[in-house]
Amino acid sequence: MNLFHIQSTLQGINWTTSFLENNFIGIAWAGIGDLEREPPEEWKQQLIQRYGIGEAELTQVLETLHTFVYIMQDGDYVLVDDDEWTYVGDLGDYFYDDSNGTRAETICHRRGVTWLGRIPLMELNDKVRALRSHHSIIAKFEHPISQAQLDPWLSVTRMKTDKEGSHFAVRVDEGTMKEALEVLKEALHSEDADLRVRAAAAILQYAKS
Repeated sequence: MNLFHIQSTLQGINWTTSFLENNFIGIAWAGIGDLEREPPEEWKQQLIQRYGIGEAELTQVLETLHTFVYIMQDGDYVLVDDDEWTYVGDLGDYFYDDSNGTRAETICHRRGVTWLGRIPLMELNDKVRALRSHHSIIAKFEHPISQAQLDPWLSVTRMKTDKEGSHFAVRVDEGTMKEALEVLKEALHSEDADLRVRAAAAILQYAKS
């Protein structure tokens, strides 16, 4: 499993709300066709003809397209941001959607996302902050995903939508979670075998959630 960060402001439009509400992420350069059906050489020709992209920018754009279609995989994690939060999602497959047209400001190249939770920006560790600050439209986390330290947040947060459609996270107080885990750890050393088994099962369930 890999972790990616994707910029959500494309062609001057901030897509974060749309990504969250409609459960997808996407990249620009609409109108060059379904990237899974066209060879990379055709991508190049379409980018030049439709957008007039020069050689200096072309290599970077082609790399972004390749990453989005072929490097990202179903089951990888992705991060998008707003001014206060980083949102964590589980990626689905690539698909091409030109139902809203192929104007430059539309998003045709998409991947479905199941949003798992959100993390305050101030709580991100240095490695994830470095990922977020990368200049690329899509940046890959170059460490084991465990070093992103996302799991403690995802296990106690789930994306919800209120009646007005706003996204928020339901979260158990972190201090309470730590206290509960300490209790379970102490129970692992109990003389009661049944209690030890239940404590171990609870910790394993927490780790998987």
